[in-house]
Amino acid sequence: LAGLIGPDGKRVPPSQDMNGRPGALDAHFSPSEVSSLLAGAADDALRRSNAADAAELLSLAGKYADLLSVLNSELASLLVVDDTTDADMMGQRQFWRSAADAFHNLHLSGGPNHVMANLEAESRLDLGGTFKLIMNLMVFFDRCQARDWEGAWTLIDALGVFPSTEDDMRRSVANYQTLDSILKGKPFRQAAIGAMESLYQQHSVLKARLGGAQTSEAAGAINQGLEDLRARARLLVTFVGLCRLEGDVSARIARMEAYMV
Repeated sequence: LAGLIGPDGKRVPPSQDMNGRPGALDAHFSPSEVSSLLAGAADDALRRSNAADAAELLSLAGKYADLLSVLNSELASLLVVDDTTDADMMGQRQFWRSAADAFHNLHLSGGPNHVMANLEAESRLDLGGTFKLIMNLMVFFDRCQARDWEGAWTLIDALGVFPSTEDDMRRSVANYQTLDSILKGKPFRQAAIGAMESLYQQHSVLKARLGGAQTSEAAGAINQGLEDLRARARLLVTFVGLCRLEGDVSARIARMEAYMV
């Protein structure tokens, strides 16, 4: 009825039938009118809590800012699934992750294209930045779930979400204040807890190696590593306090930092 999405992100109307007539919508409406109709149908789908249909309709309508908003919202709500045995929730997480991967590979991983031009024209390139951050956070939480603490910390540190030095504190707090609202609540609190957990677990593993150090040089290197981890933990405690995160996040993080002795 509405056609398909072409490789450039634009809607390709249905092929003409054997009599040379265009598809139903395009036979009666201009391309801009078809886009408005599809966007209206997407709004109806969202009101019915059918985000999957809404995303498909917005893609066909060429409403990429609205589409990214839907993707970001669904992904942010599924960053962490508390019960990994919940097949329905895990299935939803995989569905939206696959949809996001497809969108990223098609529209955000290459050079300038129709979708990027559309976002820039609407001054919504920030949605792309939020999208990429969420996708990276999803990998971060996967690594935490797999207890790959070093890999989790390496990723979250590379993202620059948390301060790496005292001088970096102001920038990090300012960046937090400008985060999309869908990340400022539970997702960010979980990211902060996951980051501290990764520091704490690395500290525990490294501390266990201290007794087996064969030389003073090896012991010195381990002690330096322990101090570096403690320093980052202290920065994280300060950062969370400055951001005034809700709930018991500050207390939980402070407890973990206190055990890193």
